[in-house]
Amino acid sequence: MPTLFTIEHLNICIGDSKILKDVSFAINEGELLGVIGPNGSGKSTLMRSLAGILKPVSGSIKLNGKEVSQIPRKELARKIAVVPQDSPIAFNYTVMEVVLMGRSPYMNRFETETENDIEIASNALIKSNLADLADRNAENLSGGERQRVMVARALAQESEIIFLDEPTAHLDINNQVEVLHLVKREITENGKTGLVVLHDLNLAAEFCDKLLMLNDGKVFDFGVPDEVITAENVQKVYGTAVLVKKHPTSGKPYVLSIGSQAIALRMSVHPNDDIPKIHVISGGGSGSFLYVKLIELDCDVTSGVINIGDTDQETAETLGIEYVEDAPFSPISKAAHQANISFINKSDAVLIGNVPFGSGNIANLHAAVYAIDNGKPVAIVSDDVNGFTDRDFVDGKVVEIFEMLISKGAILLKSDDDIVRWVDKIKSV
Repeated sequence: MPTLFTIEHLNICIGDSKILKDVSFAINEGELLGVIGPNGSGKSTLMRSLAGILKPVSGSIKLNGKEVSQIPRKELARKIAVVPQDSPIAFNYTVMEVVLMGRSPYMNRFETETENDIEIASNALIKSNLADLADRNAENLSGGERQRVMVARALAQESEIIFLDEPTAHLDINNQVEVLHLVKREITENGKTGLVVLHDLNLAAEFCDKLLMLNDGKVFDFGVPDEVITAENVQKVYGTAVLVKKHPTSGKPYVLSIGSQAIALRMSVHPNDDIPKIHVISGGGSGSFLYVKLIELDCDVTSGVINIGDTDQETAETLGIEYVEDAPFSPISKAAHQANISFINKSDAVLIGNVPFGSGNIANLHAAVYAIDNGKPVAIVSDDVNGFTDRDFVDGKVVEIFEMLISKGAILLKSDDDIVRWVDKIKSV
């Protein structure tokens, strides 16, 4: 696709503060570019700069090869429609009157709207599902309706480019999706180009063709959502630990928060040798909560044996936890079992997650028996009321092993508080 905007080494200052620093990227025709990043990273400043509202200290912003600063304001208004972050509607305008304001770049001073202007505004209202509200006082609309009015005003402007600054702010999920569907449809069906500033990473990944991730006024990453929305990028830019998975229907990445600043700190520094080392036996997603909990309790965590593709493997990868992996749908191999034993030997204690056991993973329970026989404290996360029968898929052998572990001193942990007390006990030894 042809390049529409070219931004090179852009620097923007507001007062004495340098907001954008050496920003370079390009926007192609027909794309919806999402601009993401934490508060204060320069997202809105970038949009206002591209719209010609703010002038660069240095660098260039070119639209179709021409510096934006050299394009006359009225001509630029015909090319770019802007939906600002806050759109207070003053005075006693109707919805139709507000949308007709989008026709102002095509009118001379004191000129009134033509029938063609009214037809264009009416079509914009239809596209925005607002036709029945045309005569409504705009001040009396809901937040979602008001935002769609501002988008309709931008559509009535009939520009080739539409900029939106956090159009989903303060809206419920239904209105968020409706507004973004409206914008995306306008771009794909009418050959327009868009830029949208968003806080919600999942909405950005779902609706945008490309993403520009800003951090501290600089370009941190730029590309398609799969390239930009990664657990590593989010942790570095937002300072929080997340899982990034594929949406089951769209295939786009989506973000799940899994931790706090304590998790982010654990991911960014090497574990302290003085903290307790807990080896977790888990699977089927039973370990993910435990990994987070233990790290927040200032423990060094390892895990195994985990099947390749298991949710616990994804979490362990995200958190930088060492683990033993093995092929799914088959019994744990001798090599994987020995690697598991090696982790146990290096640990201070072993924690068994609330995971069922069958012939494929029963070797993990045998590893727990090895741990307790070699003086390692063993705890079992369990809310079972049926004596482990619900977790036994080997004709009673699992119940037998659990009972053996308890007879040898393994303890049951039935709540978060139990886990905290157990970790405190390990630390005190």
